[in-house]
Amino acid sequence: MFSRSKRLSLQKRIVFLVTAVTAGMISTMMVFDTISLNQSIREAYVSQISGMTIAINGRYEESRSITDIQQIFDYIQYKNNRVLDMKLYDKQGKILAASERKEIGTILNETKIVIPKQDQTIVDRIPIAENKKPIVRLTAPLQEDGAVVGAVEVIFDSSEEELLLKQRTKLILIVGLSIAIILSVLLWLILRVIVIRPLSLLREAALIVKQGGELPTLQFKASPEIAEVSEAFNDMVGNLDERYQELQQALNTLHVTQDQLVHSEKMGALGSLVAGVSHEINTPIGIGVTAISYLDQKTKQFQLLYESGKMKKSDLEQYLAIAHETNVMVQSNLERASSLVKSFKQISVDQSVEMKRTFFIKEYMEGISASLKPALKKTHIFLNVICDDQLQLYTYPGALSQIITNLVMNSMNHAYDADDEGNICIRVFEYPEHILLAYSDDGKGMTDDVLAHIFDPFFTTSRGQGGTGLGMNIVYNLVKESLNGTIHCSSVRGRGSLFTITIPKEEEAEL
Repeated sequence: MFSRSKRLSLQKRIVFLVTAVTAGMISTMMVFDTISLNQSIREAYVSQISGMTIAINGRYEESRSITDIQQIFDYIQYKNNRVLDMKLYDKQGKILAASERKEIGTILNETKIVIPKQDQTIVDRIPIAENKKPIVRLTAPLQEDGAVVGAVEVIFDSSEEELLLKQRTKLILIVGLSIAIILSVLLWLILRVIVIRPLSLLREAALIVKQGGELPTLQFKASPEIAEVSEAFNDMVGNLDERYQELQQALNTLHVTQDQLVHSEKMGALGSLVAGVSHEINTPIGIGVTAISYLDQKTKQFQLLYESGKMKKSDLEQYLAIAHETNVMVQSNLERASSLVKSFKQISVDQSVEMKRTFFIKEYMEGISASLKPALKKTHIFLNVICDDQLQLYTYPGALSQIITNLVMNSMNHAYDADDEGNICIRVFEYPEHILLAYSDDGKGMTDDVLAHIFDPFFTTSRGQGGTGLGMNIVYNLVKESLNGTIHCSSVRGRGSLFTITIPKEEEAEL
């Protein structure tokens, strides 16, 4: 990618483009003019030799005398010093007459024998290297009684035509280049005045505004478009104070929102819990509602059958069977919903109320695991808790729930892809002064750069996917501030991550 300093300016690009187009048009004009001039010269050659060949053919048919033809050759060369050589030869290439007498009677090389058709004149150029000057060979048919019996060849000095062609080309080139240069200069100046200078002033004004300086009103009359841009710029500058106040207010609001966001992130696990609970409870309740609706429909049909007096014993037995099945279904699903509410109640209370209490760690961890099942069952990730059943801890259970929930959600979002299988393991070890909680996953792991910033606020690798970067920062703060413990993270790329958390033991205060 080119840097800004290496790119051509707008002015240079426009001038370059126009100059290139002009040069192309001039080149095209030169080509067509050269072709036209060459055609005119060719027609002049044909006209000249036509007059000569008419005289030669007339004398040859009249007298059949080679001497007369020689006299005509001599006369033509005498009158026109540009005629360098003349020959008259038959179809076999035998020279019958020539301005050079010694060539009479000789036979031409087959490659040099050219017999034109009747009423045809052939014009071809002989390479300059052979004669050191531009020469044209004109060949016309020699006719006898209306039939072509040979050819008349005239070697003609075309220096004047070549000079004329060169001068004409040089003139067109000079005029074209002059026009292109003048046009480029004029275009450069016009663009400088109409476009580049106003844009430069706008840029300088923007820099002044950027540095906080006062900006006078800009007025450009170079063109309607530039005037509209300057008016828009003036309107923008006029609204800067208002925008600044709005931004200042927005910044204050942002600070308040940041504090609220941290609090909201802390309550995010509770929100996920509620969402999971509602999803889990909706299923049995939905089944119960469907069953009750079905029973209500059958009851109305049964009532109509009873009122019509057409009810049979089999209808009554069928209705009682349906009522029994529906009652069993509704009862079992309501019991399931009640059990779910009961199992999630304690964890939700702990996350919303910051109170210390003594609890069995494994039992509480299994409750946390149950609250995460709605999210885990959508994946191929399995959560396992290894802990002594009788191990107790006096601390903030809500903080511990928030920590475990955030760690699990972090692994689900970052350690595994959508279809990956994985295992998350939580091991709890008891020491005399503290409890060690080791949380590990076998996911993708982290790079050293990510690992170095894992606990930084607002650091996330999924910014475009809704990540706030507060989850692990909240985990760090909960461990350090709420539990008065320590947390350390280690990770190997491709082999998973390990979080070790130490929680000091505390004695429950006596009331």
